Amino acid sequence: MEYAGFLGRRDESPVLDEEDRYAVRNLVSIYPQWDGDVVARWSVGPGWGLRLSRGETMMWINEGEPPTTKERDSGVPTLHQTAKGYLLCGSCGRILQANQPEDSTRGGRREVRRAGAASDPFGHAQNCPRLGTAPQPLAIVTVGRGEILRLFATLPEHLSESGLKRWGLSLGYALRVGMIKHFALSDTDIDLELEGAWVTRSGEGTFRQASLAFIDPNLGGSGYLPRIAERFHDVAVAALEHLRHDNCETACYRCLKAYENQRYHEYLSWPEITGDLEGLAAQPPQPRPLQTGDIGDPRPWLDAYAEGVGSPLELKFLRLFQQHGLSVQKQVPIAPSDAEAAISLADFAIPDARVAIYVDGAAFHVGQNLRRDIFIRNRLRSGSPPWQVEELRAADLTQGKSLVERIKALASRR
Repeated sequence: MEYAGFLGRRDESPVLDEEDRYAVRNLVSIYPQWDGDVVARWSVGPGWGLRLSRGETMMWINEGEPPTTKERDSGVPTLHQTAKGYLLCGSCGRILQANQPEDSTRGGRREVRRAGAASDPFGHAQNCPRLGTAPQPLAIVTVGRGEILRLFATLPEHLSESGLKRWGLSLGYALRVGMIKHFALSDTDIDLELEGAWVTRSGEGTFRQASLAFIDPNLGGSGYLPRIAERFHDVAVAALEHLRHDNCETACYRCLKAYENQRYHEYLSWPEITGDLEGLAAQPPQPRPLQTGDIGDPRPWLDAYAEGVGSPLELKFLRLFQQHGLSVQKQVPIAPSDAEAAISLADFAIPDARVAIYVDGAAFHVGQNLRRDIFIRNRLRSGSPPWQVEELRAADLTQGKSLVERIKALASRR
């Protein structure tokens, strides 16, 4: 149900908790309608796509607070399991109640019944055509048009829903912080939505995609998304600089967590996406013709996923290792010591020799992917017994056989 106005009530009660300043309890989501005009495209970092749309319809939907256990058990009508919605009448505009409270039989104040309440216990106005009709929970929506910058990525087929959320929300909120830092924006200047995954058909078959939608909430657009797109590599650099901090292994209020994204806190983990940020930071976006698709050629990513590695760059290193006789395991969980749980997923490893190899370029891993973090790698190097950590970048491919021999020498020290 769409309303054109809001009711303001004077409330001078003190704010006892900082979280009370934000409407974080309500389930509010943005639903872009993909009907805008595409005005620019770019290729970025690891072969992903960037697209700017204008005049796109956006729906902000507020589904209300989550129901309590008591409300669910008592059968109070709710919008769905995670949101109560609002008991509003679309005819008279009254805020309704699920049923009429009974008079108290245990003393105390009794509910005062209004005239006509016997025929309508829900709170409709007396002249309402829905008088006596039980309320149905509704969501509140507002609609507008604006600009959206989308980052498109190719996904592995076996990526779970929770894995998609961990990757997408962590990378999205990291890039959002980078935009705010690099362009001196405020927290309210950019909204974020994770879209996908969906199946896309190409000449090579089908593949899965997802997008991170960065939304300018100012109706009509304020003009900063085109500048963000053109300097997207600088945004990634700013995000990496922001994420380099002590005493945080996943996410905290210093880095990715905020009051307004509380319902996503369980998915946020910055070590999972620093490799992707490094890939995005490696080079400036390259403009592409508007007639092209959102992702140029998905085959390098699909080939990498088919071989069990996380990116085309990792596949190139795997081919190099195989060419020169280096046997490695792929996607290996690593723990500082045998008695501890894994804290990292190495791109490649020689476990018997305690050698862990990380390819620091774009990577899209699955599972317990806590990686590419100075803090974590230092923990591995100081483990019991210590791991020998090798960090590789695209430029290291030019070393060819000498690189492989150096890794073999590391493994032979055990």
